[in-house]
Amino acid sequence: MSRISSCLLSENIEKVTKRDGQPHSLTKFNPKSTALIVIDMQNFYIAKDQLSYCEYAEGIVPNINKLAMAMRQFGGKVIWVRNVTNPEAFKGWGAHYGRMTPERIATRKKELAKDGEGFKLWKGLDVRKEDPKINKIRYSAFIPGASNIENILGEHGIDTLIFCGVATNVCVESSARDAMMMNYHTLVVEDACAAGTIAGHEATLNALYLNFGDVQMTEQVLKAFNTSPENFIRSAAE
Repeated sequence: MSRISSCLLSENIEKVTKRDGQPHSLTKFNPKSTALIVIDMQNFYIAKDQLSYCEYAEGIVPNINKLAMAMRQFGGKVIWVRNVTNPEAFKGWGAHYGRMTPERIATRKKELAKDGEGFKLWKGLDVRKEDPKINKIRYSAFIPGASNIENILGEHGIDTLIFCGVATNVCVESSARDAMMMNYHTLVVEDACAAGTIAGHEATLNALYLNFGDVQMTEQVLKAFNTSPENFIRSAAE
């Protein structure tokens, strides 16, 4: 078997292939029902002077831009999801914010407010005016009350989601897991995601691949866009 990933364990590829009949469940896409979901590619996680700086995040920007350009050319949607800290974010989530020091909470309130520097999308990203931008107040964009992403996806008839962004093992993972449980077809792009540690990134991708959706490399997704017929047939069972 040719190498399909830099981190998926061979035993997991074998398990998925035995279960599904193939190593990847998503190899054909319908442009009218597919969206690239870019999670939290904001200054707060990419700028070196920010509280939650991820040293690997800037390195995935070129692949995200490739995917975004290809998705637009393909006819799908590019959706930018941003983490925001507003009064609603703190309401009823003491289990999360109650663990933080007052100094850390103050920094998050300042930087991830809608007018904060940390809230802004990273300057190197290919963000277009017509791309939907969605704000979320929880790790997952899909839990009730976290965002309006379901409404946006429903308006455009989208049922297939390609995830990328940061952090692989936090907001990307949470959103991808919940999306699959809500019956969206999900795919996470391995080399268009980043986490604080390589180990965390790789462990999460293996868990997602086994149970919650497909995991592929950028070049695999780009190739699928180029080969997906307009009258596509999904390779996985509906």
